[in-house]
Amino acid sequence: MSETFDARTFDARQTRADLREDLRAALLAAAARILSEEGLGALTVRHLAEKVNVSTKAVYTLFGGKEGLLEALYRDAFDGIATHLPDVAAIEPASHRLIMLARGYRLYALARPDFYAVMFGDAGTGFSPSAESRRHAWNTTRPMRQTLAACRPGMRAAEADFIMRALWAVMHGVVSLELRQLIGGREMAERLFDDTMLAVLARHGIAVPPEALALRPSPRGG
Repeated sequence: MSETFDARTFDARQTRADLREDLRAALLAAAARILSEEGLGALTVRHLAEKVNVSTKAVYTLFGGKEGLLEALYRDAFDGIATHLPDVAAIEPASHRLIMLARGYRLYALARPDFYAVMFGDAGTGFSPSAESRRHAWNTTRPMRQTLAACRPGMRAAEADFIMRALWAVMHGVVSLELRQLIGGREMAERLFDDTMLAVLARHGIAVPPEALALRPSPRGG
């Protein structure tokens, strides 16, 4: 027997909001797949609506059109770095937390290459994120910047920002080559990722104890 419906606990407004959020997530995921598999030229409002079996009106209502969709997809792709992994804020010392954050970045890229391609323009040309969206992307690095500062007491925010940029450059370089299968297998890529990351940290006086290198992040629910 099905569960008895209780009108006293039913909230139509909340139900509509939940459905709207589910539809938004489904459209963004489908858009990322289209970009990854077919390219930017194939991402039209009509094609996306067909993929999710909704009307084009639903896409326009949620995103305002293709440009708004791409902006939302760009932001969500960066936000996914944090939401893909368990919360590491409580991990101490900071050097351990830093390793988890850095390795989590690579784990996210390997798990969601479609989103990663959106983040860095590899999914196709023709889309340039707004200045506001670029700031949003940079703001997603705040947990790592704060962790860098905690690793070396007295570090100024400007220095933490610079180290973050240097670290991001080498992490992105290795991950991008790994996704293109240009630097050997997974074991080689992992070694290159760690070596380049540790080289940047050492260059800026941030020591990472050997036991921190044994830490391996796992995705949420994994």
